[in-house]
Amino acid sequence: MAVNQKERGQTIALYAIILPLMAVFLMGLLDYMTTSVRMMDAVAVGDLAAHAGAQEIEVLPHGVIRATAAGNAVAATYFRNQAPSYLNLNSVQCGRYQGRPACRVQAGVLTPGFLFPQRWIAIDTVGYLAHGVTREDQ
Repeated sequence: MAVNQKERGQTIALYAIILPLMAVFLMGLLDYMTTSVRMMDAVAVGDLAAHAGAQEIEVLPHGVIRATAAGNAVAATYFRNQAPSYLNLNSVQCGRYQGRPACRVQAGVLTPGFLFPQRWIAIDTVGYLAHGVTREDQ
């Protein structure tokens, strides 16, 4: 079966159109998937750091919640020790959050920038102190 010159030119033109579009689609998909994984890492590290900092909050017998400087330091240290290079710690606030003893960790995630420009995305996690659980109980 002989392929004439006209059909072969048509196939080349089709590949010339489809290949760049497919490459752009795959780069966008890779960018999205990598950003998604980085966001999940940020939430996991931020959540664990917030819970570690919340362990340092003092709850007095009459219900007064007292933040300690150690809570912020523990959460920040935990975050920095666990975070990959594309995560940045923005702030840590331990004390009362929504009426309960908690630590709030705010972080930034750097997108990979394969197809779209690199940018920072903010992540906000909160770790509450469970009733009856303190650092001494562990």
